[in-house]
Amino acid sequence: MDSFKQLIGKNINQIDLDESSDFFIALLEYNNKLCGRRYPSSKFKIADIDYFNLISFSELFKKQSIFIIWYFDDIITDIELYHLENDFDILFTDYYIIKKAIDDGLAHNLTEGDTKYLGASRLNEKVPQPNSEHLANKREFVLKKRYLQKIIDEMKITCKF
Repeated sequence: MDSFKQLIGKNINQIDLDESSDFFIALLEYNNKLCGRRYPSSKFKIADIDYFNLISFSELFKKQSIFIIWYFDDIITDIELYHLENDFDILFTDYYIIKKAIDDGLAHNLTEGDTKYLGASRLNEKVPQPNSEHLANKREFVLKKRYLQKIIDEMKITCKF
């Protein structure tokens, strides 16, 4: 982890990271509220959802940690290795809710509000789904902003300026 500390202060466009590591690598932008509290700018994509060949939970989270590079105005401000297995109970429940909707032919009714941390983020393309004649929006598994906010809050870091 100490070798990665040299990234702090660098422009995100100047770094090259090895994506084949034992953990997810996330370049995550954040913004600041007027009070100085940070909040994530976007969700973090984990994998595409294939309605007819759904990835298993264990395969989805084969990488049990996420290496987060937080940046603001394209400058890296913090790095963190967060262990996802601490939240596997909630992530598994979310996965099951998404899987059940797909199995029941209700993927077209999924919303990110159905789950807590793991979301089925909707894309614009419509595709067939199993057990239903309704077309459903294509989706991807994401770690929701709510979950990323939890990670930021646990870091207990506020704006540095």
